[in-house]
Amino acid sequence: MPKQKTKSLFKKLFDPKRKLLPRAIEWIFILFLLALLIIGFSIVYRQKIIKLYEKFNNKYRPDRETLIQTPEDEKLFTGEVVPKPVDTTAWDTYQNKWYGFEIQHPDSWKNNTQYKMPTEKSAVYETIYKFRSASEDDQKVFAGYDVKVYSVNKVKGLENTNEVRKKEGAPEDTSNCPLSEETDFGPDAFHFQKVSVDEDNPCYEPAYFYSITKGNFIFNIIPAVGESGERFAKPEKETTKLFPEYKEAVNSFKFIPIVRPQAKAKPKITAKHPVSAKMVNGKLVCAKKNDKPRKSKQNKGIHMDMECCLDPDEIPNPWCTY
Repeated sequence: MPKQKTKSLFKKLFDPKRKLLPRAIEWIFILFLLALLIIGFSIVYRQKIIKLYEKFNNKYRPDRETLIQTPEDEKLFTGEVVPKPVDTTAWDTYQNKWYGFEIQHPDSWKNNTQYKMPTEKSAVYETIYKFRSASEDDQKVFAGYDVKVYSVNKVKGLENTNEVRKKEGAPEDTSNCPLSEETDFGPDAFHFQKVSVDEDNPCYEPAYFYSITKGNFIFNIIPAVGESGERFAKPEKETTKLFPEYKEAVNSFKFIPIVRPQAKAKPKITAKHPVSAKMVNGKLVCAKKNDKPRKSKQNKGIHMDMECCLDPDEIPNPWCTY
């Protein structure tokens, strides 16, 4: 626009001699155009600011996938409570050479208690080892954990152990009911079966424990509820939150060589068999009616008794019963 015309336009806008209405309309139109111009610049500027922020954010802050590396990180990201790590450096190690396993427990806990015979009529386990906290706090939900040992000659599989209980009215076919899943656990990445059954399982009662089989034995490691006898709808979730020591104990489980004391063999008798004696209740005794071999106290002879009728000058015969 020529400079002279621009001056003429401004002179016209500010001319007080012109009528008020045309001047007002012109001013409204001009203000409207200015408003559109300001809004347009604001939108463009805001988009540029957002792009710059995203570029900076992506460059200097890792994405969600980078932040989440473990299940614990996932829980932290979603706001779920994560138990504090358990320090196991001072834990004691219990070794059982009879069944060939070892497991750790806090050093302040009581010694394990062994029951060689099951205490319940319905029990099918062979032996139970109980590891208990030394604390006498009645408010604690968990008292410790148990290791139950089952013989595969008596219990054919995990589903037949005492820790797995069917619900009343459960279907005979349980193939559609999840019971366990295999998981690698522990320092040697053992193949445990993790049983984690919630209340909504149509076949089994809620349960949570780890099981492993080796040779002729099934080992179930079970968290032990205290005197409260509390039961959970979601046992794994509650146990992880309230009793983090349990999982650390399972993580410490190892197999060791089985060492069982051998029964002493009875000494072989090399002495000569008596030539004259009678058999009474499977034992060789003196056949003479009036002979009392028990009354022979001296027994310093040089030859062995061959009749089971011991005389003072005879050596007792190991085949005979006096």
